[in-house]
Amino acid sequence: MHNFGPGRHAHFPQARLIEEDRKLYGTTVAGGTYPNPCSSYDRGGGTVFSVTQSGKERAVHSFGNGADGREPVAGLIEVKGTFYGTTSEGSSSCFGGGTVFSVTQSGTEKVLHSFGAKGDGAKPIAGLIDVDGTLYGTTEYGGTHGSGTVFALKP
Repeated sequence: MHNFGPGRHAHFPQARLIEEDRKLYGTTVAGGTYPNPCSSYDRGGGTVFSVTQSGKERAVHSFGNGADGREPVAGLIEVKGTFYGTTSEGSSSCFGGGTVFSVTQSGTEKVLHSFGAKGDGAKPIAGLIDVDGTLYGTTEYGGTHGSGTVFALKP
């Protein structure tokens, strides 16, 4: 149906797909428009992509142009027509703790939270869930004991 490739195109999908309006949406941990300034091996900051059932792929959003994070490992969720997800790396610097973001089908992206403040966690690599309009997720690191957190966020 579709084969990912090197260069500035999306590559290395690791998470599940979701379906919206007869298109499949997902994330890739590499590729996209912007180079990865934090890596000597420039593989891009990752993407949110769509692919039609006939195999036509489109990068909906490319990560790495500022404080929006890099390497979205987890999959997306859809809430009322908007997609939500996390990036496992970066925020405003190479050593940021990741982000929670929203993105529309047309590609408008918004950072909802940047991790890395003392105690708030770092490196969200699992997917989000929506419970009555609140997003919940986990971070691999950070928190009081450095062993991760459960977080809640109102979009």
